[in-house]
Amino acid sequence: MNSQKIITGINVTEQMTKARDILNKQVLPKEALFQDRKRKGQLSKELLNALNANALLNNHRGM
Repeated sequence: MNSQKIITGINVTEQMTKARDILNKQVLPKEALFQDRKRKGQLSKELLNALNANALLNNHRGM
């Protein structure tokens, strides 16, 4: 798998390394901050509306 390349010409191993770095350095810290703000009730009205809209969509899809 190390020598495989996807369309971009970058080795799969290098792409996976970059993806893992982005996940650990950007995505997960932002998610932790979001969850902390959610627990403390500090989310903006816009975010609360988006969460409620997503919850409604998910409930209707299950029916």
